[in-house]
Amino acid sequence: MNDSIPQLPEYDPHPDLWARIEADLQADELLSRRLPDLPSYEPKASLWHAIEQNLNTPEPTRVRPLRTQRTSRPLWAGLAAAAVVVLIGSWLLLRPEATDDVRIEYAVEQTDALPGQEPLAPASESLADKRAEEFIARQCAEQQLACQRPEVHELRNQLASLTAEQQRIEREQQIFGNDPVLVQAQVRIENQRAEVTKELITLLRS
Repeated sequence: MNDSIPQLPEYDPHPDLWARIEADLQADELLSRRLPDLPSYEPKASLWHAIEQNLNTPEPTRVRPLRTQRTSRPLWAGLAAAAVVVLIGSWLLLRPEATDDVRIEYAVEQTDALPGQEPLAPASESLADKRAEEFIARQCAEQQLACQRPEVHELRNQLASLTAEQQRIEREQQIFGNDPVLVQAQVRIENQRAEVTKELITLLRS
């Protein structure tokens, strides 16, 4: 066995593998720092009344086929999905003028789903994503030399790869529902896309 080890083929890691690992670590650290700063809100008094009514109302026992149980979306998965959905929102002051400022705002939305309600699935592409893509495309059309820089080219490739990965996760969610593993992967991809987009816009405006 020792004689055959030198004969084994060698493989080089993907060029952006370390960048992805670093982006994962930075995204987790950023999320941990931002969570304590989020505002807290008191629920409406009518919400607890509605929850008590639902708890006091006995639900009929329903027997479902095994296949239906595997593909259904349980309530706890919906609560977990709603608790960690990170939205990239409010791209402000994105205009053609070179003197405009770009600001990225992060928001974590948490909702409590009542029994019998299906969790809302995230949109495949938000308005902020579209506006960011339009801004990047417009800047590259106006500043072709800037877009040909290696660092800009690498960030655009990373953004395209993250977008493809996000679309793959959304397709799996349509099949398996809001599985906690898929939800965590989606949150991580959203954070990475936000960081790469912010860095790319900063480079294009420099």
